[in-house]
Amino acid sequence: MVSIKDFIIYSEVDLRDTFKTESGLELFADKRFSQKLLANREVIVKSMPLDYTGKDITGWQAFIDPTIYFRNNYNHGKGDNLEIPGEKGCYKIQPNMIIAVRKDSNSDWIGFDNNLVVEPIIEKYQEEDPKGLIVGVPKTRTKDGYCKVVITNNKLDDIHIGDTVLYNHEYGVDVYLDSKKYLWIRVKDCLAKVV
Repeated sequence: MVSIKDFIIYSEVDLRDTFKTESGLELFADKRFSQKLLANREVIVKSMPLDYTGKDITGWQAFIDPTIYFRNNYNHGKGDNLEIPGEKGCYKIQPNMIIAVRKDSNSDWIGFDNNLVVEPIIEKYQEEDPKGLIVGVPKTRTKDGYCKVVITNNKLDDIHIGDTVLYNHEYGVDVYLDSKKYLWIRVKDCLAKVV
């Protein structure tokens, strides 16, 4: 099974029944309303496109954008997702929907194509009461434009996992990895390394 322009990936389960919170608590959720939390993002690459000239990643694990599971293409009034007919669990996926890849579960994720995954830096602050009568509770907010690299990309030579970078905070897509929320950005949105 080979495609001309799309990768073919395999996923045993597209949407799980439960998800884990950051504290490790496992909760049930309705598949109609919590698709981003329940989607299985870690899949196996089964086949590469014929016109792809990059490294052969057949058999590798891929971290993907989960919209392939719940986006419908309508053909003569019938809704159909990107699952390959007759091949249970096999989906066709465009290269720009693959966020990162790794050889096996013991390897580190590597940003695929122009992608990397970052974690926004959260800072604590305390609003001051103008009269000074009420002691405020510390709050948190994201520090706009600053983030910590979680999954790096080989196209960024000097940036490694754990480095703080300045990025264009107007861009970025929320992704969940190991029950934690991160941002998926492109290499071009990574502006500078903070030293």
